[in-house]
Amino acid sequence: MTKSNEIKKVKKSEIHKSALELFSDKGYYQTSIADIAKKSNISKGLFYHYYFSKDALFEGVVIESFESILNYFPQNKEQDFNDDNLAYFTNKLIIKSLESNKTHWKLLILLLSQQILYEIALKHLTKSTAYIGYENILQRYFKAKGYKKPDIEVKLFTSSLIGICIQYIINPTDYPVKDVMEQFTSRIVFTKKFSA
Repeated sequence: MTKSNEIKKVKKSEIHKSALELFSDKGYYQTSIADIAKKSNISKGLFYHYYFSKDALFEGVVIESFESILNYFPQNKEQDFNDDNLAYFTNKLIIKSLESNKTHWKLLILLLSQQILYEIALKHLTKSTAYIGYENILQRYFKAKGYKKPDIEVKLFTSSLIGICIQYIINPTDYPVKDVMEQFTSRIVFTKKFSA
């Protein structure tokens, strides 16, 4: 990576962080591009060098956030995704990401609790290569385990995982996220066949 690309990556990260903080404090619609530029220590004109609109920035933040986790899924369609991979993903990667980026995830979840922003985020996320790969891999995984509706199992798995993450973000000191995640994973791993 060139020095120029590295600088651009760092600056985009600063813009994302500033935007998440402002969106959380002031609200998405009350936050202006000028606010984001000022908090990021850049000019409004330079902001447009990175993003052509606030919506594009929001899309970038959402996709980058989720892809930072989803990219750990194997992208090779021939590669097996097994119980060990699932356990590693849920018990190590998810928890590590939540613990190391707690503020980031808290702000993102607050934003996504707004229906209109959730719909915008979902529209863009479901087009991302990492998300499509994630869904395909999990569908094959659940199909191999004997589930009759693997697509529904993926939705159930994802919804449950998000719910666990939200509980931890809201109540990090009293929510036993590691124990809950291990129990959640073991129920999937040890279920050999389910007639849905």
